Amino acid sequence: MKHRLPRTKRPLHLMSFCLLVMPFFFLAALAAIILPGPVWKTENSILHYLATGLQLEEKRISPSPALLSPAHLSLKNVEASPCDDLPDEGGLSTGEDKYDFGKSVAALDVALSDDYFEDVVFIGDSRTEGLQLYSGPQNATYYHSKGLKVDTIFSSRVVRTNSGMITIMEAIEQNPPAKVYIMLGINELGWAYSDLFIRKYTDIIRAIRKIEPGAQIYVQSILPVTQKRSQSDKIYNNENIGRYNQLIQQMAIDEGLYYLNVAECVSDEEGNLYDDASTDGIHLNKTYCDRWFNYLKYHAALPVQE
Repeated sequence: MKHRLPRTKRPLHLMSFCLLVMPFFFLAALAAIILPGPVWKTENSILHYLATGLQLEEKRISPSPALLSPAHLSLKNVEASPCDDLPDEGGLSTGEDKYDFGKSVAALDVALSDDYFEDVVFIGDSRTEGLQLYSGPQNATYYHSKGLKVDTIFSSRVVRTNSGMITIMEAIEQNPPAKVYIMLGINELGWAYSDLFIRKYTDIIRAIRKIEPGAQIYVQSILPVTQKRSQSDKIYNNENIGRYNQLIQQMAIDEGLYYLNVAECVSDEEGNLYDDASTDGIHLNKTYCDRWFNYLKYHAALPVQE
């Protein structure tokens, strides 16, 4: 009896295989074109990268085209503003005659680059000193002193030069700044007359403008103190700070100044400085100085480019 060898299966020809699977690829491609799906809409899809050449992160802030032309705006190292959940107030300047100085400067869509601060002068007391020490731009100029007030700024020799110590106003006269950021008022809370405080503050503004009429001047709100400090101190409390901030904001309206409500970036819902922001209830640690500077990078009155 003859034994038959077992039959072996013939290998599938390559052409036959292609003819077999091609209809499935064709149907899949046709369905993708006809049916809408997330692949065609997501910003992070491969097709989007190929079409735009941009590698966007999921939480990157979308820049406004009107703000991309100024050289000081940068898309590098864009970080979310710590106050991006707060409502924007104010608006971008298109000329001082159209700007609403009664509102806080609105938030930008992208952060300012470090070059923006090259011609900035920061004026203030020990809190501004902390900003420079911990977080502030190193290419800016700082004029500050512990206990500095709106009156002693004209008389206290706190700026060191090659020829000796001079006052802040003398320093400004020697090197007129293009942009000035001022925060004063915490040391004046104990003054008997608040109208004297704002009158002296206004003298500073007018003196700077006499030296440099084109200077862009920002007045920053006085930062709050912690709830514990506020409740235990008859002078350095948030009620007094709020009252002084109202005077500063009114001065901004009267004198045409850019008002920066930096207090909103370091305070809780009740307007108190966060407990973990300070060891003495007044001066900010590095984490909150970072928040302060980050706020400044996202708030500036820049001209809208047509």
